[in-house]
Amino acid sequence: MKTTNQPPMLKVVESATKPASKKSGNTGNGGGGSGSDKVQKFGEYLIKNGMFHQSKAVRSGPDGGGFVDFPLCDFTCRITEEVIADDGLNDAAFLRIEGRRFDGVPLPLVDVPSKSFYSTQGSWPNEAWGILPFIHPGAAKISNLRAAIHLYSRLNGDIPRRTVFKFTGWKKINTQWHYLTGSGAVTEAGLVDAVQVDLGAGHMALYNLPAPMTSEPLKRAVTDVLALLGVCPNKPHIGAALLAAAIRAPVGECHPTDFAIWLHGLTGSRKSALAALAQAFFGNFTARSFPGNWSDSVNDCEMKSHQIKDGIFVVDDFKPSVSPAEAAKLHAMAERLIRNTGNQAGRGRRDSNMQAKAAPYNRSMMIVTAEDLPRGQSLLGRLLILEISRSDVDNTVLTRLQQAITAGSFTGLMSAYLQWLAPRLDKFKKDFPRLVEQSRNQAIQQGFASSHPRASEIFANLVVGFDVFADFLSDTDLMTIEQSNELLLSIEISLKQAFSEQGAYQIEQDETERFLQLLRAVFSSGNGHIACRLNQGPPPSRPFAWGWRDSGSDMVGNKTYKPMGDGIGWFYETKGTEPGEVWLQQDAVFKVVQQFAKTQGDPFLISASSLWRRMLEKGLILKTEPDAKTNRQRPTIKRIVAGRNVRVMVLAAELIESG
Repeated sequence: MKTTNQPPMLKVVESATKPASKKSGNTGNGGGGSGSDKVQKFGEYLIKNGMFHQSKAVRSGPDGGGFVDFPLCDFTCRITEEVIADDGLNDAAFLRIEGRRFDGVPLPLVDVPSKSFYSTQGSWPNEAWGILPFIHPGAAKISNLRAAIHLYSRLNGDIPRRTVFKFTGWKKINTQWHYLTGSGAVTEAGLVDAVQVDLGAGHMALYNLPAPMTSEPLKRAVTDVLALLGVCPNKPHIGAALLAAAIRAPVGECHPTDFAIWLHGLTGSRKSALAALAQAFFGNFTARSFPGNWSDSVNDCEMKSHQIKDGIFVVDDFKPSVSPAEAAKLHAMAERLIRNTGNQAGRGRRDSNMQAKAAPYNRSMMIVTAEDLPRGQSLLGRLLILEISRSDVDNTVLTRLQQAITAGSFTGLMSAYLQWLAPRLDKFKKDFPRLVEQSRNQAIQQGFASSHPRASEIFANLVVGFDVFADFLSDTDLMTIEQSNELLLSIEISLKQAFSEQGAYQIEQDETERFLQLLRAVFSSGNGHIACRLNQGPPPSRPFAWGWRDSGSDMVGNKTYKPMGDGIGWFYETKGTEPGEVWLQQDAVFKVVQQFAKTQGDPFLISASSLWRRMLEKGLILKTEPDAKTNRQRPTIKRIVAGRNVRVMVLAAELIESG
């Protein structure tokens, strides 16, 4: 057998060329510091001279080999923790990373989205630290750098993981219900600060509840809070509705809150101060620190309303601009938010791959302060409207309530209520919907909440929500059963008064009523007219009321009239004592009314076909005929006018006569 004088492989490795030694330096954050000659190896990676390297085996001859170290970058860093951000829609993970460049320059702590860290692009260091770090080019080096950071961060054990919640309200954690708030979570055991909640910057950070009140301070807090019922002595239903809304908010986990409170009045009526009383149950809020405003973008407002689960969310200062375009935008935003609330569904979106994305929707009890109402009966049906004037608020009571808020009575009481709710929440999740249904059916039978089909259910939600609070008061010996029942009865009576007033707002926004009002205004302002069916001249009585104006006298001294605007129909004088009729051309009258509404800065948005159907349903159209194609009644009939056959809609003359 032939022998060889080559040294064994171990000797070859030991004799491989090594880099020149440098002075020892501070290892710093995440690895070697400036001038460090300390080498730390883990797997096929190592830290040398304050930089991540990859060690690769290479062949140095037919029977021997060695290792070569390739630098991957000019820094070292460590993942200090992995954070899961739960916003109630998606769990977004990000990594907290800090490090140091080879020359000792610190790379401060940054939050890097996990998807960026694991991206094949590998550009997160420069996105996080700018031009401070350098990464050697090449897809393989980028992938190896990611692996090196991961392995290095796990040298002392698994990387710590924690969850940060981005919303308030109830969340079941380890089989126990937790009410999330900025200070932690309220549970059956009290306030737990181990749970972390981050709602973002600005006024959203004010959602912060203290430890639950107990004993005498809690009894005083109940007395302070109930003063809210007297804040508007002439309209006790306002204080009752605001208190009931604040109490109902935490039970949103048991039954969706698919309605909102609309508090409106002239500027200076103290509506923002009143809304702040309800908002203050959930944090240190004032009339100058609301979480939402109508100057926010609609997307921002939607997301905030989703974050404030089971809490009060005030959107302040709905005040349409003098600019028609800006006013239209504000009303469009109101429609989107109210429908989002009423339908409990957000605006659907798709990602770049056309996959459906979870859409935020309102999970809060939303209260709006406003100087105007939203447009349309459909939107009003999703609201409890409370109107306030400048003389309604008792300033002495308001001051007392504001002092109680500063003393912590509102938040302390709410924390105690939530602590009581926590072990009972599963029971209420079963019972609350059934109780709401029972209360709604009673309200329908009594007929006081008949303004809209949704009104009775809104009433039931508020009453049953306060009933739960009354149980809390008696169960914790803050009141006797008789006292809590008496309080519940007073709230119910006040809320009935609030709902009995809703019908007036529905009438104001009734599209058919508005159409008739606009049509009368068209005639009285001279923007349209109707003529006599027989001679095409002015109607026989009160021509001014039908869009005609005095134009002097003719040759024989008879008064003459001239028509104003477009002709939109004819007057038909019936025989005997029967009232006169107006025959309208549907297309012409709708065009004139729509144009007139637009010039007034308040567009008439309902479609013509929907309008005619609603008028037909209300019996406003006097004569119809069957439609053979659809099996329905047509709102127009054929009549002869000036020798020609025309199709007209017949209304009672007294219904639309102006003047």
